[in-house]
Amino acid sequence: MQSLKIPSSGHLLNVLRDLLRSGWQIESIPAVGRIPRNGMRLVLRLPAEEIRVRIFAYAVTGSGRSKPHERRVEITTTYMSGLKRAPRCSDIVLGIDRATDKYVGIDSRRLRMGGETHNASSFFDLEGLSVKRGEMLINPRFALNTSFPGGVEHHAFFDGTRLAEYLFNSQNIHSGLYSFTRSFTRRVTPSSHVTAALGSAYDAFGNEFVLSSRNERRTVAERGFKTLVAAVEQGDLAGVRGRKVTPEQLKRILNLRDEIGILGEQYVLTQERKRLRQLGFLEIESKVERVSLRSVSEGFDILSFEDDGVTRRYLEVKATSGDSAVIEMSLGEWRAARRLGEHYYLARVVRVKEAPSLYYVRNPVKLEEQGLVTRIPSGWRVDLHQAMTAPST
Repeated sequence: MQSLKIPSSGHLLNVLRDLLRSGWQIESIPAVGRIPRNGMRLVLRLPAEEIRVRIFAYAVTGSGRSKPHERRVEITTTYMSGLKRAPRCSDIVLGIDRATDKYVGIDSRRLRMGGETHNASSFFDLEGLSVKRGEMLINPRFALNTSFPGGVEHHAFFDGTRLAEYLFNSQNIHSGLYSFTRSFTRRVTPSSHVTAALGSAYDAFGNEFVLSSRNERRTVAERGFKTLVAAVEQGDLAGVRGRKVTPEQLKRILNLRDEIGILGEQYVLTQERKRLRQLGFLEIESKVERVSLRSVSEGFDILSFEDDGVTRRYLEVKATSGDSAVIEMSLGEWRAARRLGEHYYLARVVRVKEAPSLYYVRNPVKLEEQGLVTRIPSGWRVDLHQAMTAPST
């Protein structure tokens, strides 16, 4: 039996603490009896499965590219710089932001890069770090490197409560295939118990930390799941109840809908900045703002600029996992659309988690003249069949 030598600080100490807070228990520690500076090996065991990972963690910093909305995880140790691959072990790359106590999951394909400088830094948009506690945001971002399929790199933003979920699902997350249908029931362990666990003695051998958990691995059945999500997205709660969905299942579907909404806003934000950048407005692109992060009562989600780089444009994002052309607008959104007229847009993102396509619908109030808008008790239902002619991306 051996006690663990605890460093005074370190990113990997945070990782271990967050797993313990989420109900994981240490079964054994490495023979050296300490947490490495980087490249910590973990075995996470559940009753029916286990994973082996090696974790590299780095601080989130400014991008160094004069872009206030951008942040970076600087990765300087890669396979090209001499890092050896670990047999039967998946590599995980994490950014840790001290200011928000959030993680950024980085695609481990970054470890294949670096070239002569051994720098495989990954850049992402600052807004991702605003993800709410207990939620996970997966944000696609265009990448020039050909190692990423379709030229898109996926970043995951989350806090310690969803760390284990990320570790078990990282491959699907960074492939853009994760549908939030596999997670854990999470229980929070008191800090005093975590401190006691780190100070206890354990069997020490090998080069891995072995942790186990009795937390239940929950899987939302894929069969019929997309149909249920589509029903909720279209406001058909009666149809959901007809399927005998439990309150817990409905809550999970609603949480997924919220995550899809966040992902849609981030996608539109990225596309707006890209559009302005292509028009040559390099300084203006940094002023595009996701207003929904500071106020949910403005009637729009994103403040951007028209093609002249001066006139403001206001975008209300409507994102779903499906591709329905019918969406709902609240009374506040409809009033904003009336007030802002030609500078108000519906930014409709379909299939946001699989193959996102973005449609801009300018001045949706005009659709009322065409009979494509219906008044409902909570606001307005808008039929975009005629307006969604061709995606902008």
